[in-house]
Amino acid sequence: MNASSKTSKELHFQQNASAYEKNAGGTSSRLAAAALSRLPLSRYTASSHILDSACGPGIVTKLLLSPSPAGISVPGLPISPPPQVTGIDFAPAMIEHFNANKATFGWTTASAVVQDSQDLSRFKDAEFDAVVMNLGIFALKNPIAGAAEMLRVLKPGGYAVVTTWKTRRAVEVLQGAVDSIRPNSGLNPMYMAPEWLTREKPLSIMQAGGFSSGHIGVFESSPNWECGSEEGIVEALSSPMWTAKLWEGWSLDEICRWYDEVRKQLRDGERETGTLEMSAWTCIAQKV
Repeated sequence: MNASSKTSKELHFQQNASAYEKNAGGTSSRLAAAALSRLPLSRYTASSHILDSACGPGIVTKLLLSPSPAGISVPGLPISPPPQVTGIDFAPAMIEHFNANKATFGWTTASAVVQDSQDLSRFKDAEFDAVVMNLGIFALKNPIAGAAEMLRVLKPGGYAVVTTWKTRRAVEVLQGAVDSIRPNSGLNPMYMAPEWLTREKPLSIMQAGGFSSGHIGVFESSPNWECGSEEGIVEALSSPMWTAKLWEGWSLDEICRWYDEVRKQLRDGERETGTLEMSAWTCIAQKV
């Protein structure tokens, strides 16, 4: 990442670290669980070492080392006895929150450091049994270099798992509200290049990073955005995590319109269930 983009992203995650999962409707945990279910969890022991790359507040680590939250059940999780887990993230606030969770949940085998996920130079060759990057690969300036680094630090036979979105109903709702209030503004909340929504993109990145095409698989899951109620959706999509940058330069009247405009975008079933449908790709690649 160049310095300016990294500073902007870092500031965003610094400001929203503690509320990250709540304001994402729990979708990141559900996607992380789907990704981890693709790993040979029963093979991991206390001597195993897993890298939680772009770890955020420790969503992947929590699933690996702590009882899963309600609604998530993956055979083999948590892993017992617990493996060694190292978390890295470029946002210091995320690492602070990771360490707070470490203390709260008693992750005695976990550690975390501030580190860009594209640069794994602090780690030796063949150091990890698995590398998991949940919703991070598309944010790298050079994802191919990031994939190559994953390959380097994996032990022979180890697995790298990355995730990206396929469909994002939450973004459709945000975009609809923006277009209603500021038509033709050109604002694209939570923008992601369209190719990252395809099955082919993560597959091609891992191949270009050096993983053998015969040892890469891509799987679909539905880690829905669940907020419990219509008001829960409105509250999540109005949080500073999604709106602080979006509302820059808006008038008070425009901001006050936001909440009703978000409600108008919701379908009847979404209002009733408090759920927005999301789908995602999990790409798993083995080092041979």
